[in-house]
Amino acid sequence: MSSITLRTMEEIAGAFVDMDELQRSLGDRTAKLTRNEGAYFTNGAAGSVLLAACVCMTKGNPYHYGKLPDTRDIPDEFIVMRAQRNAYDKAIETSGAKIVEIGDADETLEFELEGRISEKTAGIFYFASSLYQRGSLSLEKTIETAHKKGVPVVVDAAAQLPPVENLWRYTEMGADMVIFSGGKTLCGPQDSGLILGKSQYIENCRRFGSPAHGICRSCKTSREAMAGLYTAVKLYCSLDHEANKEMMYRRNIRIQNKISGKDSVLQTRMVPKGPVGQDYPRLFCEFKEKGKAEETAVKMREAGIFIGTVPDENTIYISPLNLTDEEAEIVGNSLAELL
Repeated sequence: MSSITLRTMEEIAGAFVDMDELQRSLGDRTAKLTRNEGAYFTNGAAGSVLLAACVCMTKGNPYHYGKLPDTRDIPDEFIVMRAQRNAYDKAIETSGAKIVEIGDADETLEFELEGRISEKTAGIFYFASSLYQRGSLSLEKTIETAHKKGVPVVVDAAAQLPPVENLWRYTEMGADMVIFSGGKTLCGPQDSGLILGKSQYIENCRRFGSPAHGICRSCKTSREAMAGLYTAVKLYCSLDHEANKEMMYRRNIRIQNKISGKDSVLQTRMVPKGPVGQDYPRLFCEFKEKGKAEETAVKMREAGIFIGTVPDENTIYISPLNLTDEEAEIVGNSLAELL
């Protein structure tokens, strides 16, 4: 987090506020910054998934929301593509909803989605990640098919920054709610999340989200987290993103220059994408000796530096996303000395 974000959190910590008023005020400002109809702050992306599921199922009805996770008499099925199943969709089931799968690991066809939508369907969750692209129906086709039958689409884009345009791209495509993590690239509080979307859905987030009583009461969001995330979003939207990406390339190159040519190194390469398709570069280093990648990662961790591994390729990788210039120098020197 930046010093500005931390200072904002410290300032609001000393003030008594009305939580509903704060949600609305900061949400309206965040919506304007991100070119959306509305915005709502949560206690992380998983909290956003739970709240979005509740909003889709209950359609603004406080009686039905108050009964959750009892879903009798309301649509309680969410369609998820089998190729997109992951650990985070447990937050959907926490609401009392059921997940129904369509497609398989290799592909999902339009008729499978259209045929699975019924009067029990509360919505469709779409997990945006390059890891799932091969087996998924496109988001455009998913939205078109769902809206034709009056069903909302929620996009979990928790880690899909950069590029900054994703803050409005999914909703411009027609998604009803889009979820981002506040503690990743936005550099807000680690326990914060953001729902962006259409005003009718955001209004129901405000009605049912914490501190309102009900199943989402446990997803309490502090005033410090709200103010911190708003400030972080504001800072992120004002960044020179091309210059920032170039700076990350330079950090990688500095590290690459320190380790290229070492006896144990087979090759180094730059990959222009993050692990789930984000638009930033990572540095990969493949070793000659089997098991060297894991050994290197362990020894670097013992020195207080965390690097990634690709075990099947005997490769380590370094992400510059949250490094400073000084830290990049430390990483490069430590890795060069170790090798």
